[in-house]
Amino acid sequence: MTSIDINAQHQPTARQTDMPVAVQVLSTLLFGVFGILAVIFAFNASLVGGIIVAVVIGWRGGFAPGNWGNVPALPSAETLMSLAPEAQHRSSGNASFDAYRTDTLQRLEKEQTSFENFLGRLRAATDKSEFDDFLDQRARRISDDRENWLQKDG
Repeated sequence: MTSIDINAQHQPTARQTDMPVAVQVLSTLLFGVFGILAVIFAFNASLVGGIIVAVVIGWRGGFAPGNWGNVPALPSAETLMSLAPEAQHRSSGNASFDAYRTDTLQRLEKEQTSFENFLGRLRAATDKSEFDDFLDQRARRISDDRENWLQKDG
C-alpha cells in the first residue's frame, strides 16, 4: 500500500523564495507604521490591550512572509482514490443507495466522455476555421500584391 506524507517538505525553487528587495523594504516600513499605530490605539483603549497588541506584533516580527510562494502541494483526488480503490465498489449496506450510486457514477462517466468528445470536436472546428481564415487572407494578400505589381509594370 502506498503512503503519502501530506506534510512533506518540498524544496523551494529560487523563484519561489526570492522576494524583491523593494517589496521587503516597503512591507517592513508599512508594517512598522501599522504596528506603531495599532499599539497607540490599543494603549489608548486599555493598558492590557496595548500590551497584548505590542507582544503579538513584536512576536510576528514583520509583514513580509518568511516562506513567500512556498505552499506545499496537497495530494490530488486521484492520488487519494488510488490509496483505497476498493472504496468505490464497497457496499453501503443499502441496496437502493448502492444502485443509485452506481447508476449516477456511470451516467457521470458517460457525460464526461461525451463532453470531452464535444470539446475535441469544438477545438478541431475552431482550428479548421482559423486555418481557413488564414488561407483566405493569404490568398487575398497574394492576389492584391500581384494586382499591385501588374499595375506598376503596366
